[in-house]
Amino acid sequence: MSDHTDLLTLYADMLVAHQGQLPHAGDHFYFKRGTPASWADGNYVLIGEDSVDFEVTLTDINLSDHIVMLVVRHVPPAMPEVTTVADWMRAPVGDTQNNWVQVSKTSDGKYAAAIGKETFDVQIRVSLVNGTIVSATIDNPVEVLERDCADAALTACGNPARYQIRRHVEVH
Repeated sequence: MSDHTDLLTLYADMLVAHQGQLPHAGDHFYFKRGTPASWADGNYVLIGEDSVDFEVTLTDINLSDHIVMLVVRHVPPAMPEVTTVADWMRAPVGDTQNNWVQVSKTSDGKYAAAIGKETFDVQIRVSLVNGTIVSATIDNPVEVLERDCADAALTACGNPARYQIRRHVEVH
């Protein structure tokens, strides 16, 4: 099951793939984006951002079935542009700079502040006949460090908790 944002990811990845020259299986390119995408609503989620670049590879061309396979990896840029409010949010949670952040109001008037590393590995099978998406998978892990904080500056915070969010989506 997927939602509209998952479908948007697939179509956005197709647009990114059209930015490069991929005439042969194995051809690839790197697309720098970095500009944060936001899901903040301003009421509950005060900051919700990720910052990614794209690695695009044409992995297979099947002329008999008229299908190509694209792999689009959403990767942290060298210098992610997400909003970090407090100093503790700047230390990398994973093996790259942090490129994912979410700060939410809690029901008791406090704040849940999370920082981390997000990637997407997207595989898209595309028809050579009409350009439609035949099928796709999205693997979306996020390595998270979260703290509950008493203030909006995120300086009066409890102990950190580490966890992983992992979404796997299949579209047929």
